[in-house]
Amino acid sequence: MKDNQGAILITFIIFFTIAGILASSIAYMLQNIPTSLKSVNSVEQSYYLSESGLRYISMKIKDGKDYSELKAYYENDHRTIHIPLKALNYSQTKDLVGHVSWRFRRAPFHQRRRDMFIHSNAQVDLEHFVTSKRQLNAEYNDPNDYSIDFEKDHFDQDADDTDRLWNLTDSFYANIHSKYSLQLKSNQQKNWCLASLNWGKNENKLPDLRLYQYSITKVLSYKIQIKLNPYPGRQKRKDFMTGLNFRVMNSIVSYNRERIEYYGVSLFKSKGRQQGNPPCWLTSDSNDCIQHLGNSFCFEGEENEECTSDPERYLKPNTPYVIFWVKEEHKDIELIAYCNLALLANSNEYVEKLNNSIEWGFKDWLNMGIFLKEKESAGQKLNDIQIGLRAEDKKDWDFPLLTFLRIDKSDLPVTTLSDRTLVSRDLYNLNEIPPDEIGFHALYDNRILTSSKYDIFFKEFLLDCHGDYCHEKSERLYVQF
Repeated sequence: MKDNQGAILITFIIFFTIAGILASSIAYMLQNIPTSLKSVNSVEQSYYLSESGLRYISMKIKDGKDYSELKAYYENDHRTIHIPLKALNYSQTKDLVGHVSWRFRRAPFHQRRRDMFIHSNAQVDLEHFVTSKRQLNAEYNDPNDYSIDFEKDHFDQDADDTDRLWNLTDSFYANIHSKYSLQLKSNQQKNWCLASLNWGKNENKLPDLRLYQYSITKVLSYKIQIKLNPYPGRQKRKDFMTGLNFRVMNSIVSYNRERIEYYGVSLFKSKGRQQGNPPCWLTSDSNDCIQHLGNSFCFEGEENEECTSDPERYLKPNTPYVIFWVKEEHKDIELIAYCNLALLANSNEYVEKLNNSIEWGFKDWLNMGIFLKEKESAGQKLNDIQIGLRAEDKKDWDFPLLTFLRIDKSDLPVTTLSDRTLVSRDLYNLNEIPPDEIGFHALYDNRILTSSKYDIFFKEFLLDCHGDYCHEKSERLYVQF
C-alpha cells in the first residue's frame, strides 16, 4: 500500500509539470502573436521605405544631379522619417518610423564607367529590441544620347588631358565664329585638320565608349551626325572635302595625338587635276600638304593605271558628291564609294547651280549622319555603313539615306556599304588606352587667300548608340537586383 501511494504521488507531479509547461507555452504564444505580426509589418515597412529612398534619388538624377553631387550631399546621410500618430492628423504630434540612408559607387573598370550603383538602406521599428533593416540596390544606366555644343576650351591643345574633349591636328586651333559655330584654323597655313574625341584621357565629360560595344563579340556600333557649312558665299566654287570620321585609330606603340588610320564620309567637290593649278592634295609629289588623295580619285579626262577600268565611275569635275573613303597607315586617302548629289531627284534640297553655270555648290548647313553597325562572324568583323543627308534644321535621327556606287565593283547603287579595312579594337582590354574612334575633318583649298581659306563651319555634333545591343530608351530609371 505504501509503494502504491508513492507511485500515485509521482504520477501527479509529472502530470502537473507537463500541464504547467503546456500552459506556459500557450501563454507565451498568445503573448507573442502581436509581436510576430509587428515583425512581419516591420519587414514590409523597411522594404517600402528603402524603395522610397531609391525613388527619391531617381528624382534628384532627373533634376540633373550627377554622381559627384549625389555622393557629396547624400552619401551616408541618415534621414529621419516621421508619420502622424493618427491618419489625417496634421498636428505636430508625430511617430518615428525609421531612418533611410544611401551609398553610391561607380561601376568597376571592366564595366561601363558611366554606370552608377545606388544602395538605399532603411531601418524601422527602432524603439524595440530588434530593428528591421532592408537594403535595396539599383543600377542606373546613363542615357546613350550625347550632344556636344562646341566651345573653344574643348579644343585647347595646351589644356590638361582631362579638360580637353577634342584632339586636333598639330598647328590647328578652334575659333568660335558665332554661338556654337566652329572654325578650325591653322597658325602655320596648314590645310588638313582632323578633330577627334579624346576618349582615352577624358572620362569626366565624355560617356564611356564601351557603352556602344557588345562585351561578348566586341562589335562597336553607333550613329553620329554633324551640321556642315562648307565655303559659304563666294568660296563655293573652290575645292574642298569636309565631313565625319569613324574608326579613328591612334598609334599603339606610343599613344599621343597621332591618328594613323580612319574612315571618312565627306561633302566633296573639285575641278580635278586637269585644271591649271590644282590643290596640293591632288598632287602626290607635293610637299605642301599633310594628306594626299590617292589615284583612286580619278576625274574625267585623267588616265591612270590605278583608276577603275570603268570610265563611268570617274568623278566629274565641279560636281557635288558625298564620298566614302579610308586612310590607312602610311598610305594616301583611298576612295571607296561616291554619291553624285546632282543626279538625285531631290537634289535641290542639297545643292544649287552657281550663277546659272555648269558648276554646282552645296547649300548652307547640311546635316550629315552616319549609321555604323559592326557585325562579327567566325571571329571576323565587318562594318555596315549607311549615310544620310538632310537640309532640315532639327536634331533627330530621321535621315534620308543616300545610295552609293563603289569604284571597285560594277554592282548597282546600294544604301549599305560593307567594308572590313578598319575594325574596332577591344575596348575591354585594360592594357590599351581607347582610340579616338570618332571625329570630323576639313580639307581646305590651299590656293585660297588666308582671310577666306578656313571658312568651313561646323555645328551640333551628336552621338548615339546603334544596333542590336543598345539599352532600350524606355527602360526604367533604376532596376532592382
